[in-house]
Amino acid sequence: MLKVCIKWLMPVIWLAAAQIAAASTFDISPIRAELSGQHRIQALTLTNVDDAPVVIQMRLVRWSQENGADRLEDTRDLLAAPPVMQIPAHGEQIIRVALRRAPDPSRELSYRVIFQEVPRAAPKNFMGLRIALRLSVPVFVAPAHGKAHARLAWSAQWLPGGKLRLSAANRGTGHIQVTDFALRFGASPLPATGISAKYVLPGSTMSWTLTPPAGVDHHAAVSIHGHSDQGDFSANVAIHAR
Repeated sequence: MLKVCIKWLMPVIWLAAAQIAAASTFDISPIRAELSGQHRIQALTLTNVDDAPVVIQMRLVRWSQENGADRLEDTRDLLAAPPVMQIPAHGEQIIRVALRRAPDPSRELSYRVIFQEVPRAAPKNFMGLRIALRLSVPVFVAPAHGKAHARLAWSAQWLPGGKLRLSAANRGTGHIQVTDFALRFGASPLPATGISAKYVLPGSTMSWTLTPPAGVDHHAAVSIHGHSDQGDFSANVAIHAR
């Protein structure tokens, strides 16, 4: 009876897989925009690498972080044109993102331009799942006076089950993107590593939950060494009680 059930199920699975429509594919260059009071317009190039036309619409949002999560709010601080575009197969479209407000006097401002594919009409009698591609480009606005710098304060807290919550509080005036890192526990030769890249905006705190090697001394001094878009970094990590 089990063999009969499998024979009936396999064609259904294959049919479902065959009716999943893949998203179009488009590239964006550059992958980050940087604006200032002197440089108020940035051009982005979208390239459609698909064999069919693609329709894309844009959304401009103010980007902040709250309670360890990204927060996006519609904004009029930026202007981008065209807001909706159709890019032919293997064609390109240039988008210009412009700053409409004055920069903050002392702190970097952060935004995102979200590119959302508008799905093509499904073929007649199509019963599968259609997937629309969505990409997001960070936009950073330099402060009016001085250069923005990130300044991270690292801390950690042991959790039940032997896990460790590592937190980075950015007390500086600019963003940083932490790409990867390794934690060292006293004299232990075994590190705990993190490879989940995250931005930490000024005034925000972001966290990673790690599983350190078994047998690590929970009272040992902890240090961190890693890489970011601002360069390599090393620091001591303050351990907080539960």
